[in-house]
Amino acid sequence: MAGGHPRDALGRVLPHSWWPLDRQAAGELEFLRRFCNSTNHENGAERFDSPASLDRWLVEEGARPVAARRSELEELIDVRHTLLRLVMANSTGDDDPDAWRTLHAAVSSVQFGVELSVERGGDRLELAPRGGGVEILLGRLVLAVLDAQRSGTWPRLKSCLHCRWVVFDPSKNRSSRWCSMSACGGRHNARRYRARKSGVAHPLAEWDS
Repeated sequence: MAGGHPRDALGRVLPHSWWPLDRQAAGELEFLRRFCNSTNHENGAERFDSPASLDRWLVEEGARPVAARRSELEELIDVRHTLLRLVMANSTGDDDPDAWRTLHAAVSSVQFGVELSVERGGDRLELAPRGGGVEILLGRLVLAVLDAQRSGTWPRLKSCLHCRWVVFDPSKNRSSRWCSMSACGGRHNARRYRARKSGVAHPLAEWDS
């Protein structure tokens, strides 16, 4: 995943949060996916290493900066970790009720109001988060989860079984396991080949399809 990607303040490779192009979600679920992809689990790279870096990322995503305090930034990173647990549960098929409870506790104070949205197809009512900048960001993430659950797309948001990069599974049978066949999929196949040659069972053989 390193080729052409940026690096964090410590020089560690941090892929663009939208990568790869063929594993993107639609609408607000894509914003949530990119939020989750603000860290690289393989080398520890961190996009949100300061409140200012969080604001830079938000501006890049077309959102308003939130001017978070350091304590609020840490809370947002905790929420990201909880979302990653839930996405990993989608990948493994194992539910994580504790993660849902943790997410609920983290966002329970966010308030929502009904707003009138003016669109080409006609006006409509929609929920919108209220409060300060951080509360609005948290509310946006919560609404993305709720909308994805209602539409049935939430289970398609998964975490790569190798690198934990978050991707949207576009396959008909929801069988995608890797961030990209050109990256972790290829690595997986190479390891399987070496394991077969050596006669040693591959640890992720159960995920083969």
